[in-house]
Amino acid sequence: MDKQTIHLITLIIAIIGSNAWSHASLSDRINRVESSLSDRINRVESSLSDRMTALEARVDGIDKRLVIVETSLKANNRYIAKVLGQRLQQPDVPGE
Repeated sequence: MDKQTIHLITLIIAIIGSNAWSHASLSDRINRVESSLSDRINRVESSLSDRMTALEARVDGIDKRLVIVETSLKANNRYIAKVLGQRLQQPDVPGE
């Protein structure tokens, strides 16, 4: 084999080795990035789940208070209607 052929074979082997090393290095980096992103996504999902639970509890509390307000308003409306109804049934007294 002549010198040029040996250099060409050496160059090809070096390129193949370099590509294999680069591929392994990139693959390792991609795996680390995927793992990091997965961890971050899990933390965000957990945080959002906790916040949703807290918001649902607040909404339930608001719903209960709204029912109390609604019930109170209905009672007030009935009372007002009753008082107005009584006044309408009483004859007007002249001079008052």
